[in-house]
Amino acid sequence: MSVTAVAKPTSVIWTMGDGSTVTCAGAGTPYKAGTDPKAPSPDCGHVYRRSSASQPGLAYSVTATVYWTVTWSGAGQGGTFPDMTTTGTATFRVAESQALNNGGG
Repeated sequence: MSVTAVAKPTSVIWTMGDGSTVTCAGAGTPYKAGTDPKAPSPDCGHVYRRSSASQPGLAYSVTATVYWTVTWSGAGQGGTFPDMTTTGTATFRVAESQALNNGGG
């Protein structure tokens, strides 16, 4: 007997470590090599307003929870498992830069 299952992400909830939460539809847009890393996300992004220097370990702890819909079929039957989740956490250091324009020539 063979069973086939297909999992599709329906949304991702990002807890950014700075008190912000970002919800994205689907899986978001994958990063493509050669894309300007300073360009804003085309569909789901976040901008940190402070460096992570005051955070434990000098980094923000970021958590992503992915919500999946899983469909399956096999042995003449099939079904759906809605709202399955996976969660991952990573830490990111965020630097801060400032510029001063004194209007001098």
